[in-house]
Amino acid sequence: MPTAFEPILKRLANRDLILPYFEAGVLSDKWPDHYDIRVDSRPYYGLGDGYFHPSTHALMGERELYYRFHPATRDLMVPERRSVTDQMTLCMGSAGHAVLQTQMQMVNLVRDESDIEVEYRNEDHHVRGRIDWIVHHPNGMRLPTEFKTRNSFRYTRQDEPEPAWLAQLNLGLDAMDEDLGVLLMMEAAWPWRFVEFPVHRDRKLLDMIYSKFDRVRAAIAANEPPKHCCAPDSPTMQKCAARFSCWLAKP
Repeated sequence: MPTAFEPILKRLANRDLILPYFEAGVLSDKWPDHYDIRVDSRPYYGLGDGYFHPSTHALMGERELYYRFHPATRDLMVPERRSVTDQMTLCMGSAGHAVLQTQMQMVNLVRDESDIEVEYRNEDHHVRGRIDWIVHHPNGMRLPTEFKTRNSFRYTRQDEPEPAWLAQLNLGLDAMDEDLGVLLMMEAAWPWRFVEFPVHRDRKLLDMIYSKFDRVRAAIAANEPPKHCCAPDSPTMQKCAARFSCWLAKP
């Protein structure tokens, strides 16, 4: 008859780095009767700080970045209107982060608050970001970890990390001078399944992102916008926050 710990053995066989220890801690008889979590609902911390942000800008087109950061146009951006669905998705994602961060501390994979929402800066390429948490693995490894949620439909079809996730974690790995991190993905509904993707620092990807950021800064200094990064009247253009400064700019 299967036991509660059978999935843990399977994860160890699959060479998962975090989940076997996390699940063993959750299933231990030391779990408390109740615990408190803190959900961070503050506005996005990086608004208007002038830095490139890994979660937003890593794969964005150069021309859009130019308008988003140029002093003459950065206040003219028109973001897409959010729906109630969008807002609830953000809220539930934040709640999921808070629960997992707290549980990771309780099973001693995360040591204290200093290992949660760890901020970093790369002044050479003007990047500022945060890592969701740092796992201190029993084998001595230090693993920067990014947490993502997916609804059940998308979870079952997500067999590899999104390119934006890889870019985001790579920028954090590089700033922290770590060669290995983990993308931890959770199904945001019953049965609340987890999967982890190990991510190795990708120098080729990082060079591509840094080169783009550097070109954008040089273009702003020269006051010369890069070439268009989408077609006129395309779905991308219609959603772009810079469309009224770019394709739809008045003569």
